[in-house]
Amino acid sequence: MKNRAILSSAVFIAGLCSIIYELLISTTATYFLGDGVRQFSIIIGIYLFAMGVGAYFSKKLALNSLKNFIFIEYILGFIGGLSVPILYFLFTYVSISSFQLICIGLIFVIGFLTGTEVPLLTFSFRDKDVANNLSNVLSLDYVGGLVATLLFPFILLPFVGLFYSSLSFGIVNILLGLIVNAVFFKNEKRSIIFGLTTLFLTLTIVFSGGYLLNIWEERIYKAPIIVNEQSPYQKIVITKKGEQVKLFINRVIQFASSDEHRYHESLVHVPFSLTNKIEKVLVLGGGENLATREIVKYPGVKQIDIVDIDSTIFKIAMEHIDISAINELAPFDPRVNMIAADAFSYMHSTTDRYDIIIADLPDPNNQSLARLYSKQFFFYVKRCLSEDGVFITQSGDINTSNSVFSCIYNTMDDVFDGELLTYHVYIPSFGDWGFIIHSKDKTPDADNLVKGLKYLDSLTLINNFSLPKDVLIDDTKINTLDNPVILNYFLEDYERFKHVLN
Repeated sequence: MKNRAILSSAVFIAGLCSIIYELLISTTATYFLGDGVRQFSIIIGIYLFAMGVGAYFSKKLALNSLKNFIFIEYILGFIGGLSVPILYFLFTYVSISSFQLICIGLIFVIGFLTGTEVPLLTFSFRDKDVANNLSNVLSLDYVGGLVATLLFPFILLPFVGLFYSSLSFGIVNILLGLIVNAVFFKNEKRSIIFGLTTLFLTLTIVFSGGYLLNIWEERIYKAPIIVNEQSPYQKIVITKKGEQVKLFINRVIQFASSDEHRYHESLVHVPFSLTNKIEKVLVLGGGENLATREIVKYPGVKQIDIVDIDSTIFKIAMEHIDISAINELAPFDPRVNMIAADAFSYMHSTTDRYDIIIADLPDPNNQSLARLYSKQFFFYVKRCLSEDGVFITQSGDINTSNSVFSCIYNTMDDVFDGELLTYHVYIPSFGDWGFIIHSKDKTPDADNLVKGLKYLDSLTLINNFSLPKDVLIDDTKINTLDNPVILNYFLEDYERFKHVLN
């Protein structure tokens, strides 16, 4: 009974670890390559195929099934444990296409090894009731998978991180092999030595992990890292080199302190120049509160709602000394309400109406973000605007992301009946950045601008409403929830201009 309990526990742990590796590699690939749907689809498909190959191959190992299972655990623990550190390290040295192939190679090896586990354990049960054994083994394996899918988003990702989660579960696999070996084959010195060697090597990476992470990540971000947090939603990194502070989310720059005023002054003061009565303002995204810094300069505004999915950004905005200095303590203005919510869900459920709605959202580089530029989302925005309300959304680089810019314009045009304006501003850290505005009044009033702005003045305000002669609004499909074409446009633009962007 004791031996059966150990084997049953081994099945559960094996199922748990294998799903964790799949989630780790899929998430890491998404962080570095974008397009989560594509990455998860590729990784899951290759993983399942490799499991099938491993299961077929396992019959060749049936003669010494339990001994072979132990060695599989050592190898799987070592490769699976080092999978994320390997990907972190290689990303700074290989091309995007090579990195994708490495992800596929790693998940194939892990899937192949995982595919051998359950058959080998099934062969190890000594009674003749094979059907009953198989059903018990599979049920435990599936339960382990369920536990893994709950652990990953709620505990491992936000509190442990990808790097250490990978290593931790590698150690679990290796320890499982050592325990099974100790119970069933006490005198197998070769197996013990092999297991302890893989454990020692994995632990070495664990104990040097902080040092290695700093080296690898500073190579990626090209500046000393002062904040490095993994929230339940995203990877947040802040760097500081001299006086230059930069915020990155999932490795994509959000602002640089040297020129962010160009972006945020345009994002806020341009829509303010198009309307007079402004009491309620909604900002979607912008949890670092730099847009808020500009809005609080208007004494007539009575309510400012900031909706960001990640409360960690709000905490950084209020507590981190460098970010607080840049946002000038705007989050503490009594008119500001910070709401931790998904922008799409908030717009779907709110009954409030706003005089200005500002979409300071990330680029549509994955399925979740693509919906924030969809026809359905813009319908929610239209519903929540006051009668003469103004809506502005950031719309990407008008040159290197012209397909995205055009798609946002065409989708909004389908909703707002042609009451659109285009605006652009050159930002050294980003490029020639575009904004698309819905406004019934198409004549900006420079007298509405507050005094003391760093970038905007009356002449700049007027001039930037004209797109360069060689920038056109292309014909594109309309972006919808059902058909998020903007994601394909984004990826195609990135592929064309990645030599410029990187």
